[in-house]
Amino acid sequence: MARRIRRYQASTTPGILGARYSKATRTVAAVIVCLAEMSMVGYQVRAGGYVLNIVAGIDTNIGMIITIAFILLYTVTAGLISVVYTDYIQGLLIIISLIIGLPFLFRDAGGFSAFMSNIEPARMNLFSMSFGEIMSTALPTFCLVFVMQPIWQRILSVKDNRGCVKAVAVSVPFVLIAVMLVNLFATVGSFLYPDIVQDTVILHLAVTGLPRLIGAVLLCAGVAIIITTGDSMLLSSASNVVTDIYHEYVNKEASEKHLLVMSRFMVVVVGIIAFMLVKFFPSVLDMIYFAYTMEGGLAPALFAAFYFRKATPAAGLCSVLGSGITTILWEVLGHPYGIATIYPVLTVSIGMLVIVSLLTKPADDATIKLFFEENEDCI
Repeated sequence: MARRIRRYQASTTPGILGARYSKATRTVAAVIVCLAEMSMVGYQVRAGGYVLNIVAGIDTNIGMIITIAFILLYTVTAGLISVVYTDYIQGLLIIISLIIGLPFLFRDAGGFSAFMSNIEPARMNLFSMSFGEIMSTALPTFCLVFVMQPIWQRILSVKDNRGCVKAVAVSVPFVLIAVMLVNLFATVGSFLYPDIVQDTVILHLAVTGLPRLIGAVLLCAGVAIIITTGDSMLLSSASNVVTDIYHEYVNKEASEKHLLVMSRFMVVVVGIIAFMLVKFFPSVLDMIYFAYTMEGGLAPALFAAFYFRKATPAAGLCSVLGSGITTILWEVLGHPYGIATIYPVLTVSIGMLVIVSLLTKPADDATIKLFFEENEDCI
C-alpha cells in the first residue's frame, strides 16, 4: 500500500478516507483515531507511573502525573524531530539491553535447561493457545499496522519509494526480534517472580533481577518505549484534530504558523484527556486491546479506498461509523458470549462496505481516477 499512499501524499489516515468517501467519513475517522491513540498514550502514562514507583518509591498516581508532564513538554518543544531521530537510538537501546540481560535471567533460573524443564510447556508454546485466542490477539495488531498514522508518517518522510522498501525491509526483522525478546524476557521474569503484578514484570527484573548496570540500561530502554510511543501518538492524534477537524471546519484560511501553534496546543489537550482515560481501564493490556481494535477497525475502509473500486461514499461512512460504534458497544457489554471485540468489528465494517456499496450511488469519476488511475490490482 505504500506506493499508493505515498502517491496520494495525505498527512492523516482520516484525510485519505475523507478524499475517497466523504467529509463526514473523514470527521468520524478522525474521532476514532484520536480516541484510540489517546488510549495508547494512556497506557504509556501508566507504565511511566510503574517505573517511578519501582525505581524511586513514588506513588503510582504521582508518577503518572510526572510522566505525562514530561512527555507533553518533550513533544511540544521538539515536535516530529523528537520522534524521527530518537526512535533510531531508542530502538537499538531496547534490543541491545534485552540481548545482554537475557543470559543473567537464565542464570537466576538455574540455566536454560533447568528453566525449560520447570516451566509449564504451554507457556513456551504459542500454539498451546486456541486458534480463537491467537486470532483475537493477532487480528487487532494486523489491522492496526495498516491504519496507524505514525507508520505512514514515517513512510511519507522517506525520500522515494525505493528508500521506503529498504526502510521496511530493515525495520521489520528488528521489530520481530524485539517482540520475541520482550516476550521471552517477560516469560522468564514471570517464572522467577510469579507473585508480582504482571504489567510490571520487566521493570521489576531491571531493578531486582539483573546486575545494576544492565538493569539501569534496561530501565532506560523501558523509558525509551514509553517516551517514543507517547510522543508519536500525541503528535498523531493532535494532527488529526488540527488537520481533519479544526482546519476543515473551523478555520480553512489558517496559516501554517497558526496551525503549528494549534498543533502544540492540541498536544497538551490530548495528553490531558489521555491521562484521564487511564482511570477507565483496569490494566495496560485492556487499554492495548481497546486501542488496537478501535483504530484497526478502520482497516477495511482503508483497504477498500485503494483496492475496491465499487466502494461508495455511503459505504465508507457506514463502515467507519459502524466499526467505531461496535468497538465501544462490545467493550461496554463486556464481550458477550466471550467473543473478542475484533470479530464483530470486522464483521460490521466489511459487511457495511459490501452491502451498502451494492445499494448506493458510486463515487464520482474524479475520485475514482485519483485513487485508481495507475492501480491495476483492484476490484
